[in-house]
Amino acid sequence: MTRHQTVRVIAIRHPFAAFEARAWRPPLNVYELRDGLMLVVELAGVDANGLHVHVHPSQVIVHGERRLSAPQGLQRVHRMEIGSGPFYIEVPLGTPVNPDGAEARYSDGMLEVWLPFAQQPAQRVVVVQIGGGS
Repeated sequence: MTRHQTVRVIAIRHPFAAFEARAWRPPLNVYELRDGLMLVVELAGVDANGLHVHVHPSQVIVHGERRLSAPQGLQRVHRMEIGSGPFYIEVPLGTPVNPDGAEARYSDGMLEVWLPFAQQPAQRVVVVQIGGGS
């Protein structure tokens, strides 16, 4: 019996879902522009106050938590696809960036992080303040 078949049999025998307590990974895009990189992370429902961006010359770390509460009177979950809880993303960068010039903006559930290319090598790590959008 294959692993896929085993999981299916377990799911049929146990109609109530069991969930693992592990970090979820939000989807992200990385775009290269003429003067730098733009990271776009989909973070619908994440409170900006609990969102953290750390920029290193060769990587970006984004972490935080999405808190979802179950509806009052919940009896059963039929489908659960929305990730919740803590998340932690490390994005390695192929080209060095200037952490001091990094900017972040969070609006409508999307985090945009601007990372200008480094003009000279730097070893600093910068925690970027996240601005709100309108």
